Parts: sequence; structure tokens; C-alpha cells
Amino acid sequence: MEQSQDGNPAKPDQYLDAGRSDATTVDVCFLLLNNFSLLSFASAIEPLRIANKVLKRKSFNYRCCTVDGLDAIASNGSVMRADCALEEIARADLVAVCSSDDVERVELTARQKALIRQLALRVNRVAGICTGAYVLADLGLLDGRACTIHWEYADLFREMFPRTDLVDNLIQADGRFLTCAGGTAAIDLMVGFIAEVHGSRVAGDVADIALHHDMRSGEERQHTVMRDDLEMVPKKLRVCIELMTEHVSEPLSLQEIANRLGASPRQLQRDFHKYLNCTPLDYYSKIRIDIARQLVCRTSMRIIDIGVACGFSSGSHFSKRYRAAHGLSPAQDRELRSRKLER
Repeated sequence: MEQSQDGNPAKPDQYLDAGRSDATTVDVCFLLLNNFSLLSFASAIEPLRIANKVLKRKSFNYRCCTVDGLDAIASNGSVMRADCALEEIARADLVAVCSSDDVERVELTARQKALIRQLALRVNRVAGICTGAYVLADLGLLDGRACTIHWEYADLFREMFPRTDLVDNLIQADGRFLTCAGGTAAIDLMVGFIAEVHGSRVAGDVADIALHHDMRSGEERQHTVMRDDLEMVPKKLRVCIELMTEHVSEPLSLQEIANRLGASPRQLQRDFHKYLNCTPLDYYSKIRIDIARQLVCRTSMRIIDIGVACGFSSGSHFSKRYRAAHGLSPAQDRELRSRKLER
């Protein structure tokens, strides 16, 4: 892959005192799974190209691989040329797994999974970009580790990988493993990696050239629970909604929520009516139905299992509440989405 080295306005020796001062080339390998997010991939790879431009040398060597060596198709239909097959990667300083929607439907053979796991265990750093954390977790690499994933997949991820510690951050690091929520958060992840290698001055110039002026630490939340415009509601009410979102399979009673918040059930009732024009239980049900719909439309989980996972006492109760919210049953909703995907 060609990398431009010209156009750097900095002095040649400007960065010799920051971070790594030798001429070592850092190898970065992007593992592109079919239907990967082009936005996330571009956000991750471009900072490396810019860093080479800033440093006026090939400080980062980056290449794209696929599990079979064939070209990868992005989620928008674009085709990305593969530099090599996964098994041809002997070593790397960073391996970034890139995926996107429908990652749970990506079919990997037992041998391909073994190759990814083996590579992840022998390289210095491993990153999950967008929904790449799903792949890493499926291989057992994130057990007991803090990680993040795009908010659309958070509910499914918690159900599928209870041994992981999923957080709502844009970026999360735990040991050798880095994960980010995708989109432009991949810029922050990779600029942070550049800072590790060459220091903050180089990373800052990379961000400036990318016009990424509002650098984020990664601890910012994705606002997964902000399903309504909640910026104007009291903080205690937002915390209440977060508690509801975190306790879906075994819903908390209003009294339990009030006790955790140091408030009274009556006060919560008043706040929900004042700011959201509904009861706390109605809003709790809305959250559970929203999460259930993500699982219905994005996974192959049995409908009855989704109902149980979202705290509904029976399949009929779940179906009734789902139909009231969306105008069709869970099974009908799943079938409709499948037909749309086939077009």
C-alpha cells in the first residue's frame, strides 16, 4: 500500500525528543471481515499515513489482510484490496480487527478462528474496531477484560459474552487489548496509539492535520441510554434510566431503584411525569422493548429466549407488549427485516 511521505511542515529533528526516537518501523495489520465499516477503517488507517507524513519516513507500515486473502467488501459495498491472507502474517506490533453490522453472522471456520486467536496471542497489541470486540470476545480473548463496542451491539454483547466487562466508553484499553466503538472514535484510538509510540507532540500534529481538533480521551460515554432527549432532565433521573438499562433481564422494582438513588418512589414518579410524561414503569418497559428489538432484528436468538433475557415473564406477555410498541409481533418484525436485507 503506497504511503505518502511528503508535505510535512515540521523540522526534521522536531520529534527526536518525544516518544520513540529510533527509526524502527511499527507494523500494523488490519484484519478486514466482510461487511466491515469503511468509516471506522478509514478513521483508523489515515492517522498512520499522516504520522508517516509528519515524521517524513515510514514509521508505520500498514497492510490489510482477510481470512482467505480475497478482497473484502465493506458495509457500503465498496471493495478493499487485500494485501495478504491472515495465515501470511507472521508478526505485527498491532492487529486491528475491523467489522460492522451483522458481525454475529460472519462465518469463520474453526481453522480461521484458530489463526486469529494464535495471531492475537503472539502480537504486541490487539484492537477491536467498531464491532471487532465481538470477534475477539467470541474467541475468548476478552474474558475478564474491560472492553467496549458500538452501542447498537451492547445489549447483544452482554447476553452473548457475560464473562467480559463491557463499558460504555468510546475507547477502552485493558492490557494488550484496545477496543473502540467505531465511527470516528477509531481516530482517537489510533492517535492515542501514535502517542504511545512517538509522544504527544507527534500525535497532536496528526490530529491537527486530520482536522480532529476535539481530541477525546476515550472515557466519554456513547450515550447508549439516551433514547430520548435527556439533556434537560435532572442527573438523578438520568442515573435512574442507566440503572434500568443495566438491569433488563431481572428488572428492579421501583422501591429498589429508589433505594439505590437515595430517593423516594413518589419523587421518581413525579420526576418521570414532569420530564418524560410517563410513569417509571412505562419507561422501564420501553427500554426493555427497545433492547428486545435490537436482539430480534440483529440476532438469531429464539424469540422466547429474547423475551426472558429482557425480563418478560412469558412469551405471550412479551409478544403483546412488543406488538403494542411496534405494531407487529417479534417474529413478524424479524421476518420483515430479513426480507429487506435480501433485496
